[in-house]
Amino acid sequence: MGPKTHAVADTVYLRWMLATATLLVAAVALFNVLIDPLGVFGSPRIAGLDSLKPHLDHYRELTHWKAAKRLCAKTGIFGNSRAEIGLNPNSPPLRAHGLAAYDHAVPGTGADLSYLQLKWLGEAGCMPDTVFLGIDFFDFLGGRAPGNMNALDAEPAPRFDAHFFEEEVFSMTGLEDSIETVSIQHARHPDVLTEFGFNPLDNYVAEVEQSGAYTLFRQKAQDNIANWRRRAPLIRPATGGMSDSEQEVDAFVARARASNGKVYLMIYPYHAEARMIVERLGLGALFAEWKKQMVELAARHSGPGVAVEVWDFSGLSAQTLEPIPPPGDRHTQLRWFWEAGHFKQALGEMAIDRMLGAPNGFGVRLDGTNVDEWVARDRAQVQALMAAPSPLLAEVDSLLPAAGP
Repeated sequence: MGPKTHAVADTVYLRWMLATATLLVAAVALFNVLIDPLGVFGSPRIAGLDSLKPHLDHYRELTHWKAAKRLCAKTGIFGNSRAEIGLNPNSPPLRAHGLAAYDHAVPGTGADLSYLQLKWLGEAGCMPDTVFLGIDFFDFLGGRAPGNMNALDAEPAPRFDAHFFEEEVFSMTGLEDSIETVSIQHARHPDVLTEFGFNPLDNYVAEVEQSGAYTLFRQKAQDNIANWRRRAPLIRPATGGMSDSEQEVDAFVARARASNGKVYLMIYPYHAEARMIVERLGLGALFAEWKKQMVELAARHSGPGVAVEVWDFSGLSAQTLEPIPPPGDRHTQLRWFWEAGHFKQALGEMAIDRMLGAPNGFGVRLDGTNVDEWVARDRAQVQALMAAPSPLLAEVDSLLPAAGP
């Protein structure tokens, strides 16, 4: 075989390799778009193949935005992981009131993202007329100086770009996400994000079976203590004025009210363990002051016949005092909490039902007429709980020993 023949064979081989590689990349891209792990392309959800979408830790803002824009729901749930996990937009109380909802909450984010999401919805003609915003004391802790709202207003809605297609359509990363999507369809306790933006956290059922609820409570408490200790005991800057978190919540409420929307500011349910840790860290008075601050904020945006409602679900109750199983118990699945900071959807349903008018006794609506009395009584109840020996107090003492006389 001569040199010319060798050259022709090499050319044919290279063309064959190029064609094979091109077809392979095209097949991967087609598969990734069809399976659509992030739910951003609107591909059909096929039972047993891709109807369940995994709860992934990347492109979360884009995932929520594409779904929210597609659904254009008139009721919006906003907040952080507590809202994403605990507030089911497809819950019976919302359905009973004819409220079609989407859960925009993204873990690890603050009110700045909630404000942006509301802005983007308005620009897309999908402004909700009822909004629930979960507000978290620990977002305010530290009293950071306010940011530049003009810069925030300039942020465009998430969109596809070259990097997204490279990573999620034409790469092994996207293929891994697609394979995970297919694999969870028949999993016993899959980690999913519903088409309404809700994370039921079913995978934690398996976590409890493996490690026990006590371990989840213990690990989360240790993480929280380390995190809260790193922050200054302030909810406003030392120089005065609004903090960045207060400014963002204020802007969120103003934008919602500009379109005559109904606004519910929800102080999340915290397990009694978290409340006791807050008190032991010397933050109890600050927590009470923060609630007053939220009532003042709501009052700034309320008028005759138009109220921005503040609801406090953090107080002690039969639900927030749910006993923590002892170490080694891998059978008890709690009804109300996953761990001290994240409540289950059953408790979220009670909170939503209460805000919508059900007299179930859970939570307190705060306003200028009752906030001072309530926060004083609420804190006194926590302090009384810490004065009486109990397994819960022993657990808090093991995390944060009480100061001596």
